[in-house]
Amino acid sequence: MPHPTIANLVAIPTGPLPPNPADLLSSHKLADGITELRTKFKFIVIDSPPIMAATDAVILSVQADGVLLVVRSGETPKAAFTRTRDLLNSVKCRILGVVLNAVDSSAPDYYYSYRYYPYSYGYGPQEVVEAPHEEDSEAVTERVSRDDDSEAL
Repeated sequence: MPHPTIANLVAIPTGPLPPNPADLLSSHKLADGITELRTKFKFIVIDSPPIMAATDAVILSVQADGVLLVVRSGETPKAAFTRTRDLLNSVKCRILGVVLNAVDSSAPDYYYSYRYYPYSYGYGPQEVVEAPHEEDSEAVTERVSRDDDSEAL
């Protein structure tokens, strides 16, 4: 069904819930449907339920070219994210990246992580990064020392 105001956007609603969704997702009909859609569209985005809530996302991940994980800032536990990543890796799907939503840009952690943790992978000319002021580095040291794996992302 074409979107009424956005050109070149088509959405296929889910329709009624089948009695056994996992069986439908594992069927050849789904694979055939995705193959047909690929002939008609440049990009296909499939939205699925959370991975830990149902097997749907894992089944779909195998059919997709890639998976984009969406995690909620401050609510998704790191352990749940790690389990999700490991589960997707176990079925050999391609993880494209992570979207971190609901980030509070006014939180002090946002400022510190943006300003004081520059990462460099050695590509191209290296930038010179100023060292933080002494009083700021104490706050950062305190914040880093409190980090552990039980925290939410």
